Amino acid sequence: MSQYHTRQKTAIAKFFADNRDRGFSPEEVYENLPEIPRSTVYRIITQLSCSGFLRKTGSDGRRAVYQYQGKDCSSHMHIRCIECGAIEHLDADVSRKIEEMVNHSSGYTALESTVFEGLCRKCREGRR
Repeated sequence: MSQYHTRQKTAIAKFFADNRDRGFSPEEVYENLPEIPRSTVYRIITQLSCSGFLRKTGSDGRRAVYQYQGKDCSSHMHIRCIECGAIEHLDADVSRKIEEMVNHSSGYTALESTVFEGLCRKCREGRR
């Protein structure tokens, strides 16, 4: 990989790490980092996702949404605001209880943490 691509990958990784409380589609990353070609943004997001640095957290209705995946993110569930994209971490004990209830009632064994969707307090209050 050339130095040019290394700077681009570093810039995209920094963007996600600096905005770890929110998920972004590749298109939103491109809009925030327009100096990086769109195709490069998509390619690097795929690489960062495969390496575990990013996690696909769902979609905004049309596009995949990715979020910074810290080492502490695998032990709990998340909730994402469908309006502003903010992502909150749910308490690990609460997440474990939800997973146990789902496993018990469904007969499945959940293998991946879940992202719930809803409206955050700020967006909900903005609708009043």
